[in-house]
Formats: sequence, C-alpha cells, structure tokens
Amino acid sequence: MVCQCRSQHRMERIYVPILVFYGFYLTHVVSVSPPPLMEVHSGENVTLQCINVLKTPGQVSWFKQVNSSEPLCITSMWSSLQTVHHYNGFQVKRMKMLIINRNIFLKITEVDVADSGLYFCGLSDDYFIFTNATVLKVQGHKDYYKDPTENNEKGEKYGTMNLFLLVVILGVVTAVLLIVILILVLKVRRDSNRLNTGMEPISYGACY
Repeated sequence: MVCQCRSQHRMERIYVPILVFYGFYLTHVVSVSPPPLMEVHSGENVTLQCINVLKTPGQVSWFKQVNSSEPLCITSMWSSLQTVHHYNGFQVKRMKMLIINRNIFLKITEVDVADSGLYFCGLSDDYFIFTNATVLKVQGHKDYYKDPTENNEKGEKYGTMNLFLLVVILGVVTAVLLIVILILVLKVRRDSNRLNTGMEPISYGACY
C-alpha cells in the first residue's frame, strides 16, 4: 500500500508495508499491540501521542486510515526543524503536530464524526517504522446525540397517543351533540302536547 506526503519542494512517495498490521511481515517494520480505542464526542479536542519513539533525528509523520482504504499522510516534519507540512486537505488550524523531547503529538481541535479512523505515527530512519496506533471514534454531540431507534419508538408512541386522544375528543363531542338534539326533540314534543291540551272544543248554540 502507498502513503503519499508532498512537500513544498518535491513530491515523495513513501512505500509502506501497511499489511504488517494484518500479520504480513514484508520488511523491517516495528508493529505494536492492537490499537486502543479512544471514544469522544463531536466538538471536543483530542491529543494523540507517540511516546518515547524519537531516538534519532529523522522525518516523522502522522497518518490516518479509514477501514481498509489507503492511509493518508496528515502532517510531516523533520525532528530537527520546526516547520510542519500538512497534506491531503487536512487543515492547519484543526490539526497541529509538535515534538516534545522524544514524544510526537497530534492535536485535533473540535473533532467531527468524519475524523473517526485509525491514526498512527511514522518514523523514517534506515527503514520506515509505524507505531502507537490509536482508533479514534467520534460520536455526535453529547448534548444532542440520541439513538435513532429510540427517537422512532418515541415518535410512534406519541403518534398513537395523539390518535387516541383525537378519537376520545370526537366521541365526547358526538355524545354531547346527540344529547342536545334529544333534549330539543323532547322539548318540542312537550310544547306541542301542552298546546293540544290547552285548546277546548268550541260549541255553537242552535239558532231557532
């Protein structure tokens, strides 16, 4: 597999046996134990580190790999210089590389879900060495992240409750209307009976 790091003055192609992570011993590469998992939320700041690995001057780099895709070079610098180069569209303001004593750090500001992946640093001496890999998993914002399944269940629950309330309200309104109509019918019949009862038959006297 090929990892590319482009400098300002030349283009270098560094051929790297990444398959060593999967158990193929193709060259003199130092591998490490299975990478630890770092879980964070979107918007947080993260610092990745390679501890006590810089023993001789040389070129050091940070790489990112997503699934089984080609690893991408994030940053690169010479241990004896302060100039840091960024590659493959990684932003300077979000990803900062620095060296303190023998330790190499990569600071990522305000991580996003797209920043999830496998991160590792590389050292170029007589051969290229990969070490201190870390799996970064970025979840949604901790104040707003919710399980989509939970949201769907709640939506269905609220929808059923609203439908039930609507049916109850319609039933109550219908019952009230029927009662009002029945009262009006009874009143009309009662008034009609009173009128019929109050009228006496008129008798006409005979005229002789």
